[in-house]
Amino acid sequence: MRVRLLVTASALTLLLAACTGSTTPTETTTARNLTAETLFLGTPDGPLVVRVPTGSVVFDGPGSVSSLGGGWVLSTSFDGRETAVEKRDAATGVLGSTITVRGELEARIVSESGRAVALTEPLPEGWDPSVPFPRARTTIVVADPTGVNETITLDLEGNFEPEAFSTDDRSLFLIQHLPAETPTAYRVTVLDLVREKLLPVFGPFKGPAERMPGTRLSQLLAPDADQLYTLYTSSRPGYAPHDAPVANDANVSFVHVLSLNEGWAHCVGLPRAMWDRPADEQAMATTPDGSYLYIVDAGRGLVAAMNTGSLKVSTSELDLPSVGSIGRTSAWISPDGRTLFVSVAGDDTTSATVRDDGSVVTALDASTFEVIDSWRLGGVVSSIGGSFDGSNLYAAVGDRLAVLDAASGSELAAVPLPSDEPIVRVLPLAA
Repeated sequence: MRVRLLVTASALTLLLAACTGSTTPTETTTARNLTAETLFLGTPDGPLVVRVPTGSVVFDGPGSVSSLGGGWVLSTSFDGRETAVEKRDAATGVLGSTITVRGELEARIVSESGRAVALTEPLPEGWDPSVPFPRARTTIVVADPTGVNETITLDLEGNFEPEAFSTDDRSLFLIQHLPAETPTAYRVTVLDLVREKLLPVFGPFKGPAERMPGTRLSQLLAPDADQLYTLYTSSRPGYAPHDAPVANDANVSFVHVLSLNEGWAHCVGLPRAMWDRPADEQAMATTPDGSYLYIVDAGRGLVAAMNTGSLKVSTSELDLPSVGSIGRTSAWISPDGRTLFVSVAGDDTTSATVRDDGSVVTALDASTFEVIDSWRLGGVVSSIGGSFDGSNLYAAVGDRLAVLDAASGSELAAVPLPSDEPIVRVLPLAA
């Protein structure tokens, strides 16, 4: 449950006593000196959009879904006969359109254009959405939230989950869970929305998309929205992407690359040293031009750099400050592409390690991965992000957002957040 908070001017200018940098700021910047910005915050319960430094809520819709890039948010409600679908601009919170579709449905995926949404029947109450639901058939409804295009209803044989729309909204990529009623693996298929036909997806080298056993850890959209990256760990020991040599008892970590523009899919295996890692210890970030995807492994002190064109991977070591037992890791790259920021938190807020060390945010040279500076924060940082101009770094710490100077690490403001859910994504939005 989320509780809306009254944000006062004094609360916005508080400095967290536990936040210290390697340098001592000579002048304190107050909240009113900061550039106003709208932030999309992802939580396990749905999107939350706030303005900083005021902390005012633009959108708070538990159970809603957003487009992968955060530009649109959709909410659904069922009146016993039809489902109403409301689409809002995330940056402004303004209601753009409302449509109704027959039956009880829940939105799963929204296109980047905001002109297509994929809906399915609701999962049973209490069901973990990260766990495939066993079913022999799947009903998928594709609607246009603007009401311009007709609604398409498809009854598919098999167990499918909407993954993403193509960049032109003419195709819907699906994850097919196999076997349908006892899922242990998946593969990517595509639904041609013009012909209303299910088609196979091929790899970039013209081979068919393989069947993969895996547990999704995190997902990230490329800056130009043409590729979708999903970090997986295999749920089946001995799985080998593209027949790579793998020990029978190993669980392999890999990045599933889906081209939303060209329509291919490919699994990129990560180095052996990054296998068998807990989900929270690894994080992804892309360079501003989209040419590289970085996968940071805080537990092993490694970063894998994947060339998003060739899909080749190189690995470098990271000298990250210790926080004891590794908890959640988050990463962000500055808009100029020069600095990679990595936050690492302890894994237990009741442990002495976390009380003493809290979380650490480290700034690294994005080309050499050498440490530039690091700052300790009190509390557990669940996610980081940055402003459009790169001057501010946002760190979600419990129920507040710490606004840091990206150059010095000094805290500029603390913005209370109306959510008791951890923030797992911080993204600035164009107003």
